[in-house]
Amino acid sequence: MTPPPPTYPDPTRRALITISVLLAVMMTTLDGTIAVIALPRIQSSLIASQEQITWVLTSYLIGSAIATPVSGWLADKYGRRKVMAASVAIFTLSSIGCGMSANLVMLVLFRALQGAAGASLVPLSQVVLLNINPPERQGPAIALFGVGTLVGPAIGPTLGGWLTDFVSWRAIFLINAPIGLAAFLGLVFFLQDKPSPNVRNFDIKGFIAVSMALASFQLMLDRGQLRDWFSSPEICIEAAIAAMFFYISVVHMLTAREPFIKLAIFRDRNFLLGSMVGVVIGVFLVGVVPIMTTMMQQLLGYPVMLTGILSAPRALGNIICVLIVGRMVSRVDTRIVLLMGLALLLASLWILATMSLDTSQGTMAFVNFLQGCGSGFVFLPLTLVAFSTLPMAYRNEASALFSLTRNLGAAAGISAIQTITIRDTASVQSRLVEHVRPDNPLLSWRMPGFDPNLTSSITSTLGEVTRQATMVAYVDSYRMLLALAVVMAPLCLMMRSSGSKSSGPPPVVHAE
Repeated sequence: MTPPPPTYPDPTRRALITISVLLAVMMTTLDGTIAVIALPRIQSSLIASQEQITWVLTSYLIGSAIATPVSGWLADKYGRRKVMAASVAIFTLSSIGCGMSANLVMLVLFRALQGAAGASLVPLSQVVLLNINPPERQGPAIALFGVGTLVGPAIGPTLGGWLTDFVSWRAIFLINAPIGLAAFLGLVFFLQDKPSPNVRNFDIKGFIAVSMALASFQLMLDRGQLRDWFSSPEICIEAAIAAMFFYISVVHMLTAREPFIKLAIFRDRNFLLGSMVGVVIGVFLVGVVPIMTTMMQQLLGYPVMLTGILSAPRALGNIICVLIVGRMVSRVDTRIVLLMGLALLLASLWILATMSLDTSQGTMAFVNFLQGCGSGFVFLPLTLVAFSTLPMAYRNEASALFSLTRNLGAAAGISAIQTITIRDTASVQSRLVEHVRPDNPLLSWRMPGFDPNLTSSITSTLGEVTRQATMVAYVDSYRMLLALAVVMAPLCLMMRSSGSKSSGPPPVVHAE
């Protein structure tokens, strides 16, 4: 019996669903970065130590890491409409709780709830946009999804800096209330779907094993530099727990009849390679942003608002290129588009790897624009290629795993880059200090006023040495990322293109 042709929502309802979904995505992704720039103000307001205030970020990441893998099963069991609407409602209420927190404990608890509630919104929004659009419109639909996913983190520092300076740090959380309400109403009234008819039993053992592995790994990454990594018993314990539960998770997946994570998903070559590329892309798209922001503020001396303004071209590049790529993917081999995006990211990293303390503000704005363009060219084709050959039944779970691998790549990248930069700074500084001595003619020529007998002169010189060493460390980190991007490029060519003739037509997606 021939299955009935797929049906899709009418254009008006499709537009309203798209708006609601994008509001939910932007609210979630924005909250991942908007709080970073307000941490010093939150710390002083709630009277917290430097170590305590980091839990504002750590709790959000742990909550998201634990809840992301289960979002696919929940969508199969209860339907995407119910899961997404409940997630938006809980996220919005917890955002209000964050904005009204009277102490750090309340803020950390509400942030953890935020992370858990928002974990399902990004992957399920991607599936919704694929399912409500016919194959010929899936490229533009994912392009809009890319705008929501990439622009949120890009404008986070700018919006967070403005709200913190001119309103209050509490406003960065309370701003979610009207956005969340609009997204909730749109999802409830316009999105229609139904649970999957064949839902496997929930694998509680597998869920606990995966959750413990992810939570321990995320905690280790987030607190590693603060605790000096494996010289700290805490980090060693967290690493051991993560490794043990990761091993248990793998064994359980190989032996259980209905495992929490289906290994069949990773038998699809495109999805496996796409996830591997996504881990590294997460480093480029998210991991570079914090060190560039820190470099501009602490090393180049830019104030918060100027840093936000110079970061704004990233969002502009995202929007322009994602919309262009949405029309290209149906005509051009998606692997070629992906390599074009990598080339733009390589160009931005090349500029960063050759910069100095005299780099102009215009150059920094141009680098941010290039990175925005590169991420716009990478995000859409990578998503389409990864899902082009995957069976429809796996989409909910696969989307959650795809989002999870990208987030883990970003978290690992941020920790690795920060650690390498800090340690490289100390190493370079120790080498430069060796040459700061009265009998060095270069020092006398470069700093004729240097007097080793004056404390002010020594302090000034050491300050300049520290700035130079830090700049060298940043440049070394950018060169490392540049090399990583070059090594990763061949993986893109190993995938089958969703736009090539050899790969067949795009996957047919049925609306529910």
